[in-house]
Parts: sequence; C-alpha cells; structure tokens
Amino acid sequence: MKNILKTYGPNFNGRDFVIGDLHGGYPAFQNLVREIHFDPFKDRIFSTSDLVDRGPNSYECLQLLREPWFCCSNANHEQMMFEAFNGGWMGKYWLRNGGGWGLEALTAHNKRRADPAFVIDDKSADIIDLVNLAGELPFMMTLNHKNGKKFHFIHAELPSSRSAEVDDEMLADPEKVYELATTQAADGDTFLWGRYVFMPFYGIHLTKEKVVRSVKGRHIERLQNENRSMIISGHTIMTQPLTIMGQTNIDTCAYGSCNPDPDGWEALTCIELDTWTFYQATPTTFKVVEPLTVNKEDLEDI
Repeated sequence: MKNILKTYGPNFNGRDFVIGDLHGGYPAFQNLVREIHFDPFKDRIFSTSDLVDRGPNSYECLQLLREPWFCCSNANHEQMMFEAFNGGWMGKYWLRNGGGWGLEALTAHNKRRADPAFVIDDKSADIIDLVNLAGELPFMMTLNHKNGKKFHFIHAELPSSRSAEVDDEMLADPEKVYELATTQAADGDTFLWGRYVFMPFYGIHLTKEKVVRSVKGRHIERLQNENRSMIISGHTIMTQPLTIMGQTNIDTCAYGSCNPDPDGWEALTCIELDTWTFYQATPTTFKVVEPLTVNKEDLEDI
C-alpha cells in the first residue's frame, strides 16, 4: 500500500462533511449534496468508504475518487475488489459480496493478462483504472479542523486488544498506524474489518438503555483513551448514527434506501463537522437527525 495515513489541514474557505458507507447508493448521495448546498469549489467530503457493491450505482460512486473534494479511506469492499483484479486471497470473496457489477471489467482484465492484444471496452478500462486508484487509499485519514478539533476517519475499528493505549500521538505515526491497521480481526485487517464495539447493535432498533447495558457488560469503556480524538467510521450497519466512547458509526445502510421497498430507516448519514450536525438522505428525502450517544457518565446512570 502506497499510503498508510493521510492528513488534511483546516478548510478555512468552506465546510467539511463526512459521509457513511455508500455501497453504490449514488441516488442518496446526489440528494444529499443538493440538500446541503455542497460547493465543490470550497467544501470537502470525507468518506468512511465502502463505495462499491450491494447498491445500484457502484461505478458512479467509485468515480468519486477522481474528485479533488472527495477524500476516502480504504475499506474491506475496496480491498476485496482490488485483490480480485490484482491478486490476493481476499479477491475470491468479492463477487459473492456484491462485486457482480464489475464482473465484465474483471473478465476483460483477466483476458488482457492472458492475451495482451485483447481489446478492452472503454467502461471496463475506466473501472480498471478506478480499481487501481482504490488500491492507493490510506488506512486512515486525519483532519485537523479549523475549530481546533481533530478527527480520525477509518472504515471499521481499532484493534480491541490495543485500543486503550491508542492516542493522537500514536495515530500521527504512519508506522504505528500500519501496525494497528493490520492487526488481524476475525475477517482481516482490523481497520477494514473490525466489529468488536458495534457488532451487537448491527441492524437492530437502538435505545440508550440497550446500548449502555451492552457497553457495561462488555467493559467497552476500557477501550477509550482520553487523549484520542473522535474516530468516525462505518462498516457495521446501525439503524441510527451511534457514538460510543469516542467513536461514531455512521453506516446506516445508504444502499438500502435505494431499494424499491426500503424498510424506512435506511439512509445515507452525513455529519457537518463544522457544527456537528447530522443529516440523513435517501433518494427522495432529507432530514436532520440526532445521534444516540453513550459516554462514561451514562454508565453511572444504569
């Protein structure tokens, strides 16, 4: 991997936003940028990645990598996609996890490798180029915001075995970030696959009491470090944005909102970092929402 850590300075001319996993949910993204009056000449969007698979418009979402205002970290679906094209054991899982949209490009790519004279169509060639761009995405992005705060963006989670020791100083060191990112979770690199903190809340109706009891029962508070700035991530689907002990998960199933018969809660979640305001967009709706937040003080109440 060429990039491990990418750091961004303050945006004094515009606003900064972060969005959850897109998974091909481009119609929801289009509605979001329209409703927030996004200015591509001044504003920036940071992404928890998983741009592709599952939803209807993976190609369009992947093309966002070419936009100078779109900032993205690596994720498990990008990893599977990249390794399907370029080699690696994760590649064999891509098609069964939603990668069918890119099968034609992958087939053309393999034919070209076998026969350099094979002519690849324009769209397949463009997808291959985008796949290679995805292979350059960093494990983590850090934003030094104009309000003086720092935000870290990863796709999934820190390794639970080391989370308590991880502070901002450690997350500024590319070697340590690489060591943390590639610590193995059940499925692979923790920054791309980890689900220890958020897995108990996957796709279920959330209440504060339910989350607090789970956090207390699993002693999640021990994973927090007071010298670590807010981490914003996705990967594990929540029915609403959820902050637990300094990490905010904003994957609320954007691709589900693009289905013909959505369940009603699925949406693309976005945070305006300047104001810490949460928005949710589907292809046809837009609203301001409140995250569910659990901190140490909440543990003393139940």
